[in-house]
Amino acid sequence: MKLVIFGQPQAGKTTLFEILTGLGGKEKHLAVVKAKDPRLEEVARVEGSGKITHIHISFVDPSTKETLNEMRTGDGLLHVVREDDPLSRIARVEKELLERDRETLEGTLQRSKKEFSKRKTRKLERKIKAIEKALEVLSEGRPLREVFSREEEEFSGLGLLSLKPIIHVINTKFEETSSLKNLEVTSKGRAVVVMDLLTEKELLQSDEEERNLLMEEFGIEELRAEKFVNIIYNTLDLLVFFTVGKKEARAWTLKKGGTALDAAGKIHTDIARGFIRAEVVSWEEFVQAGGWSGLHRAGKIRMEGKEYKVKDGDVLNIRFNK
Repeated sequence: MKLVIFGQPQAGKTTLFEILTGLGGKEKHLAVVKAKDPRLEEVARVEGSGKITHIHISFVDPSTKETLNEMRTGDGLLHVVREDDPLSRIARVEKELLERDRETLEGTLQRSKKEFSKRKTRKLERKIKAIEKALEVLSEGRPLREVFSREEEEFSGLGLLSLKPIIHVINTKFEETSSLKNLEVTSKGRAVVVMDLLTEKELLQSDEEERNLLMEEFGIEELRAEKFVNIIYNTLDLLVFFTVGKKEARAWTLKKGGTALDAAGKIHTDIARGFIRAEVVSWEEFVQAGGWSGLHRAGKIRMEGKEYKVKDGDVLNIRFNK
């Protein structure tokens, strides 16, 4: 999973990168971060797993020259805003993304029609129809993610920007965050978050005792940075499930609404191909029972078929033909 940070100079994008990655100074502005999940730590503890594998998220803070290319290859976008009228800036940026996509699609449509005149295939016909529909959506001033999935085959390799989930981070002074809270929204594909990035960075760099004292003094209940991974998951429409054994406990992401068969495919294509059933339990039940052995003794494991809709926090054990 790759998230690309962008914004105007001095907006605070590098500060956001440092908050999310713990890196700073002259270090490269590319980092892969473990998205530590306390639920995974718990299920691994009770099962006695020898290894814990968290989800990894790549954060990129590109140079101005590299920004557009990085945005096209990212799974999601983090836009940092620091202006007196942040909503106007957000609206301008979203309009610019639509315009970039319109230029990309118009060029692709022209080439596709030229190719279709030489060899008429159903694949090309579907691509042309999808692009024409996408251009209609853009002409209405709507981002492509409102209508299309990121997995659309017809758009593969185009790097369409309004197809990507986006999180707008309004960077402001701490004393102004309360008055701007009404601007916040988190929905599928788009979120707006209000943060004082400099204060959050300073607090994260403090030791725990000092941090707690300062947070109490300023009336800060929680750091937004500590919840940022959840904002990413919600905006990218992802849930997290776990596989747990003696050798390894591992966290995986899956599109919300995904099935047990989809989850099996995330683990390995061979597992999905030979799918028999899924043994399912919530992570809370797993911990309370003391792991797989306790669950078997208590008879609390559910057997589900390939159409089972995976829930956030599920522990899965996929049975399959090898």
